Amino acid sequence: MENFQTNLRAYRNELKGAAMLWVVFFHARFGLSGFLGFIQQIGYGGVDLFFFLSGFGLYHSLAKDSDPRRYLLRRARRLLPAYLPFCCLWLCVMLPLYRFGTVQSLRTAAGNLFMLGFFANVPAMINWYISALALSLLMAPVLVGFLSKSQKPVRSAVFLIIGLFVMGLCFIGTEQYMAIARLPVFVLGMLCALPSFEGRSKKRFALLTLLGFLVGIALLLLCYTLFPELLNTYGMYWHPFILIAPAMCAGLGALFCKLQKAAALFSPLRAIGSASFEIFLFNAWIEVLCKRFQLAKSPLEWLLWSAGSVALGYLYHKVVKAALKRVERA
Repeated sequence: MENFQTNLRAYRNELKGAAMLWVVFFHARFGLSGFLGFIQQIGYGGVDLFFFLSGFGLYHSLAKDSDPRRYLLRRARRLLPAYLPFCCLWLCVMLPLYRFGTVQSLRTAAGNLFMLGFFANVPAMINWYISALALSLLMAPVLVGFLSKSQKPVRSAVFLIIGLFVMGLCFIGTEQYMAIARLPVFVLGMLCALPSFEGRSKKRFALLTLLGFLVGIALLLLCYTLFPELLNTYGMYWHPFILIAPAMCAGLGALFCKLQKAAALFSPLRAIGSASFEIFLFNAWIEVLCKRFQLAKSPLEWLLWSAGSVALGYLYHKVVKAALKRVERA
């Protein structure tokens, strides 16, 4: 178990980079079939990997400094300098295209700027993930505070995961369910970060994660082939990832650790992971534009647009980072 936690801490950016590329792959339309087609079809699972890794990382961050004000300032400093200029640009371009009235335009602007508009049924959000991310970040201090004060944090985390899943059923059948239902995997990441988890048997943990992975994949295949009606309405296209995400992160983390002598091979993944938020923003926007205006009509065009979104997001990340350093020096 200790190796799992060590690998997640050491290769968190590489894991985020792999998850981000999986999401980019999912958003494109390559017309693939067979095994590769299935891997692309379930690429939304990269979002669940993000929530798992976010829960793991935020637990450690809040364990070092649990002050809510400083925590929110750290999160705001990381996200808002990139998000707010992008959001303003997105609104200037997209609002005229949507041709909303005054009220709808105001709702769309406010919902996107404050990031939580998805839960208020704002008519056009940049992406639902923005609101889900904001909600999880706001809830993190409360969740970590609850776990840190518990005498049996592992048991408390398990009950918390079950409780959030049951509460999430209030949203079942609605669009908001896809965001609310990601909270259990977010808390699962916190569970795997608990210090009391380090004493657990490595062999037992490996068997449990492998079993969870196999059950999760079996559930996905079952729904895709025999019960497709369960996928959207009942959230069965993302629920299995609460079983799949830990095993994927454990497996990839172990792989990165074994190949650490060839660390240079993973430097692109590390760079993409560090800029994953900005890359996601551009990729989500390019996906909408490509599908709305048919900018990409062939697999090659989709490949070029997708690669362009990664390059743009990474460049934007570097520009924002440099601007922040310059402001701090001034």
